[in-house]
Amino acid sequence: MSMMRPLDWMFLFGAVGQLTLAGLCLTFGKKSPVARPLLFLCLTMFGWCFTSLAWGLARTEAWGGGVVKAIGDLDAAVSALSPPFALHLVVTFVGGRRSYMRVVLVEYAFFAALSLSSALALVIPAMASWKDSWEWAATFLVGWVPALGLILVLLVRHLLSSTDPDEKGRTRMMLAAIGVAGVLATSDIARDLGFPLPHLAPIGALVSAILVANAVFRVRLFERDLSGSSAVYAVALAGTGVAAYLGVFRVLGGNIAALALGTVTVTAALGVAVYEMSVSAAAQRARVERLVALGRFSSQMAHDLKNPLASLKGALQFLEEERRRGRSLDDQHDFLGLMLEQVERLGRVADEYERIGRVEPVRRHVDVNQVVGRVVALEPFAAKGGISIVTDLAPDLPPCDIDADLVARALENLVRNALEAMPDGGNLTVRTAAGRAGNVREGRVIVSVEDCGKGMDARQAERAFNEFYTTKATGSGLGLAFVKRVAEAHGGDASLKSRVGEGTVVEMRLPALVPGE
Repeated sequence: MSMMRPLDWMFLFGAVGQLTLAGLCLTFGKKSPVARPLLFLCLTMFGWCFTSLAWGLARTEAWGGGVVKAIGDLDAAVSALSPPFALHLVVTFVGGRRSYMRVVLVEYAFFAALSLSSALALVIPAMASWKDSWEWAATFLVGWVPALGLILVLLVRHLLSSTDPDEKGRTRMMLAAIGVAGVLATSDIARDLGFPLPHLAPIGALVSAILVANAVFRVRLFERDLSGSSAVYAVALAGTGVAAYLGVFRVLGGNIAALALGTVTVTAALGVAVYEMSVSAAAQRARVERLVALGRFSSQMAHDLKNPLASLKGALQFLEEERRRGRSLDDQHDFLGLMLEQVERLGRVADEYERIGRVEPVRRHVDVNQVVGRVVALEPFAAKGGISIVTDLAPDLPPCDIDADLVARALENLVRNALEAMPDGGNLTVRTAAGRAGNVREGRVIVSVEDCGKGMDARQAERAFNEFYTTKATGSGLGLAFVKRVAEAHGGDASLKSRVGEGTVVEMRLPALVPGE
């Protein structure tokens, strides 16, 4: 270690920072759409930092020329993969995968070809001069500069359009991290073109890792809270891994075969350690999610059981009072009938919850407008907080062969979610329509619930129907998942469209009966 230069130390710390962030992605980011592209970007940056460090050590310690050349070729091949991963990360972060995926694929193709040309220098001596030429650096800039410009534009636009303070914080962190790393990496490529600039890219790798890790812990980039012990463990594991790699290169650096075997061994050990940490974190998260779901389900069941139990209790208290006063109970047929009715109601509640758990429809010919009207009429929060419910029911809807109770409960979930999304009031619109493809009826009835609340960003909207996913502190993440299960159990489907600050529209599409059925 005494032979390491200041530049080598920068590469070393950059490698530890990027490997730490990769470990956090693997362990805690499984449910976040940004975790996968971030993981690949971090692994690429780690590979570049470490191969750059190893290349410097190989030259300092006069290892064999073959080792030095191999490490240099790997350095160039790995570094060429970082631009498309960075663009993929940002496009995913701002919710633009559908709009910009073609651009991302073009970047992948361009830089994969550049990376392959560098890797071929390992086996084709003629390619070595291309890898070390100014033409290679110029080609890199041709693909990277437009990508960096698009990255910065997307992040700035997302920052300006976001209304959620946490999302603004995440966007600022991402903008700073990729902006710093991108600009400093560009300066290093410019240095290869002959400009008299110092090596700044390793500083960018370290700073970007710190900023993104800060976003993970402080503003919930993975949309979950992480403990400080997670950070300590990740840093310790990454530091141990980098130290092990460094030890392998120190001891086996003069022998390419032994060096490759040692590197694979360390990588396998790191993989096992990360896997164990990931399994432990996933098991703990699953336990918490099950407890939350059980609590939510139990609360709803208790609510549904309290009314018939209260009626039973009142009837029994009345009859007990009558008996205590010595009066005959022969004339209390109404109360006895009420008690029997409430007992039957309790049985229906139990049967209903059992069926809801399995989502098994009991189908009947139903007018969906009547189901919607019943749900809206019974909604107790319609006038709260300046919220009003507006119905727009299409006339002459075809009937559907559905379970009215299941569909009504799904619709109640949608209305409740919409009301909770509008703390400042507004109109909540419930619509029905017949599905069409051009001027031809598709045999579908569409039920939509539209609110004018705070809305969701694209990352949240993509996962809205996932079980246990919720954006509410007290939510279980089961409501929209149940809606989708009900729609699919009837042979239909559900979809969601949302924009931050503009509201959300959820559609449930149910198959309609065609004439003759």
